Amino acid sequence: MAQPKVGPSLKVGPGLVAGVMSGTLLEWYDAFLFVVAATYVGAAFFPSKNPLAELASVFLAFFLGYLARPIGALLFGYIGDRYGRRQAMFWTLTLAGLATALIGAVPSYSAWGSAAIITVVALRLLQGLALGGEWGSAVNYLFENVKRRRLFMLFVQSGVPLGLLLAAAVMLGLTVALGNGAVAAWGWRIAFLLSLIIAIIGILFRIRFGETIEYLEARRAVAKPENPIGGVFLRHWAPLLVGIFLAGAAGAVFYYGNTFLPNVASAINLVSAAEKFTIIILFAVLDLVGVIISGFFAERLGNVVPIAVGFVMFIIAALLVEQGLSNAAVLTALVALTGLAHGIVYTPEAAYLAEIFPTLVRNTGVSSAYQIGNTVLASTAPYIMTVILPYGRIWAGVYLAALALIGLLGVVAYRPRGLSTAGT
Repeated sequence: MAQPKVGPSLKVGPGLVAGVMSGTLLEWYDAFLFVVAATYVGAAFFPSKNPLAELASVFLAFFLGYLARPIGALLFGYIGDRYGRRQAMFWTLTLAGLATALIGAVPSYSAWGSAAIITVVALRLLQGLALGGEWGSAVNYLFENVKRRRLFMLFVQSGVPLGLLLAAAVMLGLTVALGNGAVAAWGWRIAFLLSLIIAIIGILFRIRFGETIEYLEARRAVAKPENPIGGVFLRHWAPLLVGIFLAGAAGAVFYYGNTFLPNVASAINLVSAAEKFTIIILFAVLDLVGVIISGFFAERLGNVVPIAVGFVMFIIAALLVEQGLSNAAVLTALVALTGLAHGIVYTPEAAYLAEIFPTLVRNTGVSSAYQIGNTVLASTAPYIMTVILPYGRIWAGVYLAALALIGLLGVVAYRPRGLSTAGT
């Protein structure tokens, strides 16, 4: 089997960090823009007299995009484990940028009818395929290049709040500059088209990447490396299962804070469009603060302590959903709490997943755990909670709190045994 291409060398420093972080930020901008602009996307492609029905359709399309993420995790996880992390990272960013830009060019339902819906869903599937391999590859690339691994995960994980912040800030800026009417009619498309330019910038960083030394050494140490997909699902199923519930629960609360609460509040006229984007920005800012803080705590205390603290905060926020959807001030406080809590969990989550899988199956293991958890548990949460709402808001919160409790118990109970570097 051909050895992975080493490529040009890149020293561990600001260039490497910026390259990993910028590409991850752009991928998450692409992913989050669809739900940040949910009311406009819904009106364009899923028109209905009931605004909650439009939202539910957008959330369902969002979920359908997630169905491709486990496939992307396996595809690009395999590529990253067999041919190198840098190969996977280049192609995931290229595919995501093209798919997102094209969503901004699809004619509305009034012009194309069902063809518009089919096209948008297909592009969401391509986005999901790319993102399925992006996060795990980026985590592993940085994890294998630095000494203070838990701390440096904050740079990868910052891509999520910064991507969300960028998406919300662009939408808010368009709303202020063009007015809500123009944004609703056509201006929201500008935000999607911008992703093509942004993707090119990220590619220019990543094209310079060399392969990680840890990965190259692990490849040289074995004559015939195992199939990474079989290795993860047959030999490392226990960490895979724990990782699925960890990532799924954290992801569900993430979408609770920045997707479910703001969009439902907007649909029931508790907040205006500008206020909705503002509280999403607040969520992103506090998420970023949590990501940075927990990186330092995880480096000193290990991964489990900050994960546990964040999950307790998750449960409290989930059980206050009735109050949050009844009062704008409480809504803002809940969005802030979930943003900070998610950031506290998110940085050690990446390090935790990378540490429980050996090198030559790490890309597949980390990507699969994260993407399956987010697909099965996280991406469905906004839709399920929206459907539950008419039967009592508290039950939507109980559903979310139960997911958080399961994720917490898995991390606290699981104690991985020592793993060999190559995983052979």
